[in-house]
Parts: sequence; C-alpha cells; structure tokens
Amino acid sequence: MGMRAALLIAMALVAGVGADTPALFQSGSIPTLSVMSVELGGGEVLLEVSVDRTGAVSGIRPLRETATFTERMTESVKTWHFTPATKPGGPATEPVDAKVLVAGVFRRPALIGVTLGEPIRDVAGASPEIVFPTEIVTPPHPPGAINPGVVLVEVRVNAEGGVADAKIRISSPAFDSAALNASRQWKFRPAKSQGANALSVIYIVFGFPVPKG
Repeated sequence: MGMRAALLIAMALVAGVGADTPALFQSGSIPTLSVMSVELGGGEVLLEVSVDRTGAVSGIRPLRETATFTERMTESVKTWHFTPATKPGGPATEPVDAKVLVAGVFRRPALIGVTLGEPIRDVAGASPEIVFPTEIVTPPHPPGAINPGVVLVEVRVNAEGGVADAKIRISSPAFDSAALNASRQWKFRPAKSQGANALSVIYIVFGFPVPKG
C-alpha cells in the first residue's frame, strides 16, 4: 500500500468516528492553595466551558459544585485561552464554537480519618457533546511532599470513554506523577458528535493541600 493510500484510509477512519479537532488549552491560571489552608475538606468541581471561535471562554456552566472550590475554579477558567476547535468535514482552518469539560479534584487535608467540609452537589446535566466522568479517581498525597500543589492535566478520551493519553499542562513537580496516574484511571460517558461517539479532550485540575494529621 502506498503512502497516499494509507493516509486516505487514516483520514476516513477519523471522519468515520466524527472526530472534531477539539479546543486545546493554550494559557491561563489555575487555583492556588495556601500553605496555611483554611479548607476543612476536599471537593469536586465540574464545569462545562463554552469556547468561541477565537479561542476565548464565552461561558461557564457548573455541573458539579463544592462551595468555595467552584468559585475559585470559575475565576481561573475565565482567564483561559484555547486554540479554537474545528468541525468534522469542514476546512481545517475554519474555527467553530465548542464546549470543553474542565474538572477540579481537591484532596481533603487529612491523610487519615474524616475531615469536615462542604457537600459536593450535582447542579446540572452535561450537554451530549462533552464527555462526563462516570468514575473519578482522587490521587494519593505523595510521600514527603510538605507544601501544597496544584496540577493541570490534559486528558484525551477515546470514543469508548477510556483515557487514551494524559499529559501535564501546568506542573507542580512533586505532584505531577500522582496526578497523571490518577487521571489515567478515570472513566467517562463518551461525547457525541453527529450522532456517534467522539474523541474528546478534557482538563483536570488536581489540588493537593498541606496534609494535616
């Protein structure tokens, strides 16, 4: 088989699963955790983020909330800028509006036992064009890490809802390995594009407070 024929087959396979070119994170801030943390517990946040065809964030819809973590996640994601998405079958250079799932998982400070904290609440359903986690894995606190850390992981989700790849986008070196290992164990309800399961890219913020006890 010639190179051109192989390329055409590969392009047809991609088109067959309705794969978009997704919006990809370029820049922006993530929440910080103070050394003298005031958090009583951990939390989860899920945000459905609308990205316009310039790559700017045009809207944020909370799907899952945990008190102050939701506010801090939302304020950070407002600063994000993306490489715009393109649509299946369209010109590769023609950007389109898109939606992206952004998750936040913040460990509770206590290493042993139960800590108090705000409840995690599901407040809205996700749009079908984004994936939704069905299994969330919280990373363990790395042994020997004595300062807080926050990591941003980019996760590529396949059409079956499994993790195809994960990489660090904003690093906190002592916590990177734990964040990557946890993100690779997540499971998802696949996104839909043109009626078929689609490949997706999501972003997970992992927060590690200073451990207590």
